[in-house]
Amino acid sequence: MSSVTETSGTERNYLHQLTSLRGVACLVVLFGHAIQVFRYQNPQRTGSQAAMHDIVTYAFNAEAAVVLFFVLSGCVLSLSLRKYTHLTGRIVGSFYVKRVFRIYPLLWFSIGLAIASMVVARGWVSDGVFVGWLSRNLQTPVSIRNTIMSVAGVFTRYNGPMWSLRVELMYSVAFPFLFWLVRAPRLRMVTLAGLAAIALLPLPHEVGTVFALSFGVGALIPLLPTALSPRHGLYALLALVVLLYDRYGLVAMGLNVPERIPDMIETVAAFVLIRDLYASGRQYRVLLSRPVIAIGELSYGIYLLHLPIMLMVFSMMGHAMGASTLLSHPSLTQAGLGIVTVMLTTALAAITYNILELPLHNLGRRLGNALLVRPARPVSPSQDADRHASRI
Repeated sequence: MSSVTETSGTERNYLHQLTSLRGVACLVVLFGHAIQVFRYQNPQRTGSQAAMHDIVTYAFNAEAAVVLFFVLSGCVLSLSLRKYTHLTGRIVGSFYVKRVFRIYPLLWFSIGLAIASMVVARGWVSDGVFVGWLSRNLQTPVSIRNTIMSVAGVFTRYNGPMWSLRVELMYSVAFPFLFWLVRAPRLRMVTLAGLAAIALLPLPHEVGTVFALSFGVGALIPLLPTALSPRHGLYALLALVVLLYDRYGLVAMGLNVPERIPDMIETVAAFVLIRDLYASGRQYRVLLSRPVIAIGELSYGIYLLHLPIMLMVFSMMGHAMGASTLLSHPSLTQAGLGIVTVMLTTALAAITYNILELPLHNLGRRLGNALLVRPARPVSPSQDADRHASRI
């Protein structure tokens, strides 16, 4: 079977680089969770040691990596619709079918794994080990109602990373209309201004309105001219620094801003970075290496499965060694937990990719493409006679 992101012609290299970027981002999320979701005992550090520790740990900016995912999604979905001059009902229906087969199968598998991890963590780890949102999730009752809502992608407490899948589903439904607005030059700036206003609404972060702008600017990337300033590579480098360290900078300056502000800063940085990959023609050797591309291909599985696996690994290690022992050595635990989780999650993601994701995604593509084929109109007897006469 061919890769779901494989294509031909000039698009191949930048699609590979976008795929690799998604893989790097999912590893940032994984190690970010290894750092963030447990209540470690922070040892006393001197000024220089504390600064170095912050520089290393803030580099795993899981929140920024998720924003990057959304901008990437907007870009890739825009590429899939850009080839159509007009968005007909058949084209939109085909788009929805492909999205359903892309998102839901692995989502359903992850729910079973997440429930298993909840059972293990509840039985083997005492209260007070996990941060607030994760502790709340782990205490969520496993019920028929919650499970049905999880299967629909609405209820996300079984598996924390599912909240971003809910956002993805929400904007997948709206995306054809959003793409139509962004593609029209007359409506483009008004649309982006409206999306920015939506992103600034003082609504809870998990509602997802703050990411309206992320999908909008992502959709814009393939529609812009490909000519870039010679300095755009420098701008992309600066954007990468902002993407990783904007939250650290805000904390260092003592600014207590709403969550949506760094999200919007990271949206702009992700736009600059992805546009450089898309339009500059530069080929980054590390992003075109086979191992990094392979991680990118498995990124959806790694992202969705890593937290349940991490919880089970920590629970088993804590059961054997004592959770307090793990928490009293944060750097060692974070590194070891991250590495073990990467190995196990990548192995499981490779299995699910080949036996679940790829076959069903390709099935969705075939079904979606079948919707694009117009059925032949029935030929009346008189028309058939006329055609026969014309051949004589």
